[in-house]
Amino acid sequence: MRIDKKVNILIIFFFGAIWVLALSAEVQAKMEAMPRENKLQIKTIEKLLRTSGLSTRYQEVESILEEYKNIDRKSLKPSQTGFAKNLMRHEKGPRRVLANLRKTFLAGFDRGHAETSIAWFKGRTGQNILRAKIEGNSSDNKNEREKFKKQITVTPPNESRLLVMERILSEEAMVENIQTLFLAYVETMFPFNDNLQGKRLVKVMKMLKNEKAEYIREQVRLQRLFDFRDIKEADLKSYARYLESPAGRWFSFSAINGFAKGTKSTLAEVHKIQKKLLLEIEEGGPEFPLMRQLAPAGQRYLLVRLRDPFKPLFTDQGPVQTQETEIVSMARQFGGELENIPPISLYVMSKIEKKQPELFRKLKYYERLFNNREDLMAMNDDEYADSVEAYRTVLEQASETKVSKTPLQAEYETLKLTGTISKNTEILALIETPDQKGHVVDQGDLIGPRFGFVEEVQPERIIVIEKSRDYLGNILTRQRTIEFAENI
Repeated sequence: MRIDKKVNILIIFFFGAIWVLALSAEVQAKMEAMPRENKLQIKTIEKLLRTSGLSTRYQEVESILEEYKNIDRKSLKPSQTGFAKNLMRHEKGPRRVLANLRKTFLAGFDRGHAETSIAWFKGRTGQNILRAKIEGNSSDNKNEREKFKKQITVTPPNESRLLVMERILSEEAMVENIQTLFLAYVETMFPFNDNLQGKRLVKVMKMLKNEKAEYIREQVRLQRLFDFRDIKEADLKSYARYLESPAGRWFSFSAINGFAKGTKSTLAEVHKIQKKLLLEIEEGGPEFPLMRQLAPAGQRYLLVRLRDPFKPLFTDQGPVQTQETEIVSMARQFGGELENIPPISLYVMSKIEKKQPELFRKLKYYERLFNNREDLMAMNDDEYADSVEAYRTVLEQASETKVSKTPLQAEYETLKLTGTISKNTEILALIETPDQKGHVVDQGDLIGPRFGFVEEVQPERIIVIEKSRDYLGNILTRQRTIEFAENI
């Protein structure tokens, strides 16, 4: 009995030991397999970053920003771009962005998307696209770029090429990357920019993000048109199709997020060097070793002059941001200044939405802004005046949008209803235009100078409905009538 018990214990122990060993082997196998998989993922991502050109994306964006020194001369003085560049590089901006691109691609790793992207960029079209970007952004081509940008306003590319370019810009990460680094430059220069003294950084950044996005997009559009000037339209369509594919969207999404995270990481270190610079200025020199290392010669005198000995420049919470004294002008009409601008036909608005999406986005942005009295009240007088003028410019651009017209888009006084005819159960109208030609008009046809549509054709008259949008986004409706000449 005791022997049996000992045997049972030995058997249990034996099988237990085997189970533990088996489990340990399984765990060990998983642990060994995991690093191998990670290594494969890392290798794949490294290949993707290198093949796609993302490994030098920071340097590419930095170089493009050198050309865009006038995005907002008040928030980032052209003379301070080099200073901002030095501070970001001092805190290893390129390395931090690349490291965060790696992390972001690995965090959302998708082998299929990665391999598809590598294959596309290694292909003939992908290589041509990358080569065109590098050559187009070269400093050797600066004069040619400027000449191209002037010429394109006189002889723009054909419409189909522009539409393909819009598809590329909508999916490519470059616009977002440039905006990210531009805003980082503004934040980097914030304590040293006398134009922004008394402003709140958060408010400045929000305003720039909303109002300058389209300017940046327009500059990138011109840059890409120059870059791809010798690329066949068929190849551009191939690039657009890749960017619009699941793999392309995964690639661009990761590029946007990785670049943003790397920039944010760099800014955290830049804030420390800002503090050291401000303390050096506060101490009054005379050597200013850190300033000499980082600030271009033209900026040093301005930085020393910036110092007010009775005000602290930096606290443990970061750069001091003076409270704004905001006096709301009694002359403000909260958008009433724009009432004299004619409303825009809804037909024209639909064309703007399809063919000029950046202009459409501006219209919607300012529409929301001027419907928000609280936001308008929060602005100081200069900001409010700038917003009114900016919206006025946008509205005028929209009003000048060229839309194809027919002879029927003439003034109502010059359109003559000469007869009606019945077709099945419908009544069609016969209209004579100023060129003395006849036109058959049916329900739904466009007519009149403001692109009204024919709501109804009656035996004696035509009922036309005009719909338009005012500066607040209100839809205005007006009924017009065209009657037989003898009845007028």
